Amino acid sequence: MTRLQRGILRGAFLTALSLLVPLMILVSRQWDPLERLDLRVHDALLLGPGAGRDLALAATQLGAPLLLELVTVGAAIAFRRRRRLAGYVLSCVFGAELLSVSLKAVIGRQRPCQDALGCPATSSFPSGHAVGAAAFWVATAVVLLPALGRRAWWLLLAAPLVALTRLLLGVHYLSDVTAGLLVGGCWAAACTAVFHAWRDERDPLEQGVG
Repeated sequence: MTRLQRGILRGAFLTALSLLVPLMILVSRQWDPLERLDLRVHDALLLGPGAGRDLALAATQLGAPLLLELVTVGAAIAFRRRRRLAGYVLSCVFGAELLSVSLKAVIGRQRPCQDALGCPATSSFPSGHAVGAAAFWVATAVVLLPALGRRAWWLLLAAPLVALTRLLLGVHYLSDVTAGLLVGGCWAAACTAVFHAWRDERDPLEQGVG
């Protein structure tokens, strides 16, 4: 593993340790200043019925877990002759989903929309859409890097966009989506570093993994 790959792994670990873990502790202990901030942001950004909410509902599908999982499986099948690449995309997305489900079970936070019709039944922290979007769009940008060059990194904007839609729809707090982006982003960065070290140098597409 190169110095760059070790640096990416170390950076992902330190980011999770210094930002995600404290945020988890504050949420689990219902720290009052954070709770007040979450409520203020929720009240300020919540959209009522109308075109804006419809647009947010459409944009939030960029992080819909089932859709991302189906696309990921399809990509892995398409990359079946490039096993490392298939393993990379599967590990990025499904590993992040597993982390999301596990953290939801541990924290067990109620959603801000718990009494609203159509509110998701799962726990609020972290945002599964934000976790999945961060992991999926990082992996997508990395895979498409050889074909698109630096333009591939614009795909990363989909993750914060999805996080914003979760706030606009009122189904998550700010701390939920922040944690989601951290979980998905750190996991995807770690997967990228590991699979870059294992990539097949003879396959030009796999050189995008890194």
